[in-house]
Amino acid sequence: MSTKILVVDDEEDIVSLIQQLFRHKIQEGAYQFRFASGGRQALEMLQTEADFDVLLVDINMPDMDGLTLLGYLPNLLPNGRAVMVSAYGDMNNVRAAMNRGAFDFVFKPINMGDLELTIQKTALHVSQLRQSVHLQQIAELKTRLFDNITHEFRTPLTLILSPVERLMSEQDESQRTYRDLLSIERNARHLLRLINQLLDLAKLETGHLEVYAKPGNLREFFEQLVQAFIPLADQQGILLTYHTDVMGTWLFDAEKVGQIMYNLIANAIKFTARANHQEGYIVVQLEADAGIRLTVSDSGVGIPASNLPYIFDRFYQVDPSTKRLQSGTGIGLSLVKELAELMGGNVSVQSTIGTATTPSGSLFSVTLPMECLSADEEPVDDTLALWDWFPASPIKQEDSPLDDTVAADAPLVVVVEDNDELRSFLSHELAHQYRVMTAATGDLGWQLIQAELPDIVISDVMMPGLDGYELTHYIKTTPATDHIAVILLTAKAASDSRLAGLRQGADDYLTKPFQFEELSLRLRNLITRQQRLRTLYQQQLVKHELPQPLETVQTGWLKTLYTALETHLDDSSLNVERLAGIMMMSSKTLLRKVHSLTQLSTNELIRQYRLRKAADLLRAGHSVSETAYMVGFETPSYFGQCFKEVYQVTPKEFASSVTV
Repeated sequence: MSTKILVVDDEEDIVSLIQQLFRHKIQEGAYQFRFASGGRQALEMLQTEADFDVLLVDINMPDMDGLTLLGYLPNLLPNGRAVMVSAYGDMNNVRAAMNRGAFDFVFKPINMGDLELTIQKTALHVSQLRQSVHLQQIAELKTRLFDNITHEFRTPLTLILSPVERLMSEQDESQRTYRDLLSIERNARHLLRLINQLLDLAKLETGHLEVYAKPGNLREFFEQLVQAFIPLADQQGILLTYHTDVMGTWLFDAEKVGQIMYNLIANAIKFTARANHQEGYIVVQLEADAGIRLTVSDSGVGIPASNLPYIFDRFYQVDPSTKRLQSGTGIGLSLVKELAELMGGNVSVQSTIGTATTPSGSLFSVTLPMECLSADEEPVDDTLALWDWFPASPIKQEDSPLDDTVAADAPLVVVVEDNDELRSFLSHELAHQYRVMTAATGDLGWQLIQAELPDIVISDVMMPGLDGYELTHYIKTTPATDHIAVILLTAKAASDSRLAGLRQGADDYLTKPFQFEELSLRLRNLITRQQRLRTLYQQQLVKHELPQPLETVQTGWLKTLYTALETHLDDSSLNVERLAGIMMMSSKTLLRKVHSLTQLSTNELIRQYRLRKAADLLRAGHSVSETAYMVGFETPSYFGQCFKEVYQVTPKEFASSVTV
């Protein structure tokens, strides 16, 4: 980029001298020179052209001297810099020029090497200055953008929360409507909290977030915060305790200290929940130590040593995969660090990944230089509105058992979702049409699926342990479950995530947020498709005019089953137990699998397959007795009885009808 330089000097040969000395820079386009013979002409040029980078200004000029011109530059050229050039090198001129904002000083007679270095140095400074100004403008634009966006979010959220609170006050807490309203209220406040955290980060980045310290009872303030978390900790099977020796009135910013405390405890609960089958613990301790020291220790999953240097970076997540214990934004710990540093404190962490002999866990420590006030200083009563952070105690969400209000033969749907509220919502909404069972993790879901062999599985993708992709893979590659339809319901909306799910065999992929009506329609379509297939498989067994089942079922488990029946067609001793052994599964699993595909029991399927084959043999000219033994019946009489039950005619009558 070219450096634009204005030379202000009344010497007649200055133009030719500069052009000669910097001819190579001018030819290369590195420098652009303009010239003014006096201060007034320079002032007129600056008023029309405000993009000069460097001014070379002589001090002594007849119409307006250089020192006077310097006084106009802050307004006319705020991002440019002036270098004073003078034959008078006394300290008074130097001091006067510097006091008026000159960047540097060059004495006549001019050393051209020194002048070129001075121009380079000044141009570099101007470039850095303008870049800094540009970055500051971008930061201010970002802040205004966040301000505007958060305002736009806060208005509709307020219009959601206010009516919801009014409706909740009119409902009985035992009613389902109240639970739905509570879920709306909790999640709206959670969204508002995330928005506020983003705004605080933007203000921290631009230096617009200020500390407003007021006198308050620090001990009680922290105790209220911990108490507000206890219902959530109890729900997750975590023992949350608080210890402190801090007494008296302290000067602190309740909003920012509360943000630090909130994020540390919420983070500890998030990564301690479901860490093991034993009760977890979180210990919050507040100590007075040259200010205050807050520690939050937990028995959670721990943080790998390689990740510890980065966990306070914005938007960093220790585990970016679909296996995170619980999802997050990567905002909370970054906000903790930046708020602590804003108040002159610091934050540190120690963490251990558990082994066979050592437990896992993390310890976060925050020190803040707070001032303890005199005993007669009255605390301020409005330290924090906890209701804005903790709208209500969470409702315990139970995994729903089968609903007795729907038909016993209604399709069975298994919902695998680690978010308690969403899992409960789906369970209750689907229970009007389907039998519904739920699981909170992929591992529990897989156990449930193998045991119950549902018609459809609705699964989240991002779950601890077995994620949705792996669960789908297991379902679709296990013979006992490969017929089960899978809908992946997830926030991962990118095309590569969708393709990853479909590659694993998912029958459908729906992204959050979703319309329940759309999910219901997709479920209905999959159920309808399954029912049509069952009808087709049944018709293939009872309608002799249709092609043989083994000929039409080209792939999959059912073809393997029909092949096994064909191989042992004349074996009258083939029963359910032997067939289950051939198919390498238990008799119960075989029964459930066969019924889900054909709506027949295993015994019925064996008999109908034999009878369907018998129809072809009779049509081919085999006698009734010969056919009976060829398809595994011990006596022709029993064969005739079973054949008539299916085809409404005796084997002899059937053979006669097809030969006429």
